Amino acid sequence: MKIEKFKVLLCLKKSGTDKSGKAPIMGRITVNRTMAQFGCKLSCRPELWNARESRLDGKSREDFERIRDVEIPAWRTTHILARDLFLFACYTGTAYVDAVSVTRENLYTDDEGSLWLKYRRKKNELRASVKLLPEALALIEKYHDDNRPTLFPIIHHPNLRRHMKSLAVLAGVSTSLCYHQARHSFASLITLEAGVPIETISRMLGHSDITTTQAYARVTPKKLFEDMDKYIEATKDLKLVL
Repeated sequence: MKIEKFKVLLCLKKSGTDKSGKAPIMGRITVNRTMAQFGCKLSCRPELWNARESRLDGKSREDFERIRDVEIPAWRTTHILARDLFLFACYTGTAYVDAVSVTRENLYTDDEGSLWLKYRRKKNELRASVKLLPEALALIEKYHDDNRPTLFPIIHHPNLRRHMKSLAVLAGVSTSLCYHQARHSFASLITLEAGVPIETISRMLGHSDITTTQAYARVTPKKLFEDMDKYIEATKDLKLVL
């Protein structure tokens, strides 16, 4: 009877750096002294790789937190509104045209007292439903105005695009920033990383095809590493008997 030791590790293949300066993230499985590698279909810049912990220091979440926490002068009211609309989309997945048109009639309370946002998307008339997080509720309350039918004040899309560029500069975000990225952040950072099934995310976003949701809710390095950590923990005492 032969007992084999089993180990899983994530690593960065720096020798495979592409033209953009990113290196592929590899998985490595070792059984006793036999090793096999597999690609994770993810890549990152070497300076973002944490070699000690064998993981990526998430850039996307860092950018999200910078935008969320950026200090904007009080007199820049439209910049503040643009930032808050972007954050609301991060917390609810609403597209711009829906975020500026939903009203209090789109708010529903369930049997447990939780508040939901339910609306038909302007793009395809499909119904989208999402349970509101405390952060989203705080934004709705911040802009509450009985004299206005919509939950948020109107900001025209050309102005929103311009303010998104300004926000990126104010927050120190090096990559380009647009409102639509907030829907991707909701799908990947807010829901998928929290373990929400992709079928549920698809209904939250109001998608007609789950393949569209798969393009939004990409498996982030953080999610991959967490799943791998669970797998490693579950198999740490595993021994193969041949």
